[in-house]
Amino acid sequence: MKKMYSLFVIIAVVFASCSQTGNKADTSDKQVVEKNTDYTQKLTTISDSSFIQWRASHLGGVQQRWGKVFLHKAEVLLDGEKITNAHVSVDLSTLEVNSFGDDTATATKLRDHLLSKDFFTVSSYPYAEFEMTAIAPHSGEYNSKVSGNLRIMDSTKNITFLANVFVADSLVSIASEDFSVDRRKWGLNYNTEGTKGVPVDYLIADDMGFTINVTVVE
Repeated sequence: MKKMYSLFVIIAVVFASCSQTGNKADTSDKQVVEKNTDYTQKLTTISDSSFIQWRASHLGGVQQRWGKVFLHKAEVLLDGEKITNAHVSVDLSTLEVNSFGDDTATATKLRDHLLSKDFFTVSSYPYAEFEMTAIAPHSGEYNSKVSGNLRIMDSTKNITFLANVFVADSLVSIASEDFSVDRRKWGLNYNTEGTKGVPVDYLIADDMGFTINVTVVE
């Protein structure tokens, strides 16, 4: 595999900007996507090993929850060894809760709650979308800094985080850092920190995040 200066990444779900929650991703308003119609390859097949790991918690990092969610579709455009455009759709109906071991009843209860109108309203918004807006070389543990528009329900914000991308013939492999975002920016306000009338034990940390492990082939 050839290491490239460019890199692409997508979404995910973690918590705060301390060691146990992942680095806080820069978040700003939606950015313009520059479409590049000149490309040498289009990759659209998602490998079976691809997933996004999510993590969340109650206040103070207690009652940690985690799981996986899987992609619906992807399109990555290459100009030689450079990623020029990337668009990924995440199928929220595939969300898994893996933090309760063999207690499938509790896991199913939490999953159903996350898919409900209290959180992702999957009946009306089955997919989250990430579209790359910029990519730049980065030194250190990760070779790239990635920016893209993340849409969840009716809200779209631009996020920036670090990741490694490797490109081989007809293949792009992506592995991100653990990073977090403030869920309130996407209207996910259920039992947020400081909500009046909600017992402290029921308050959920505002930060959520992602760890991305995705391979897309031709």
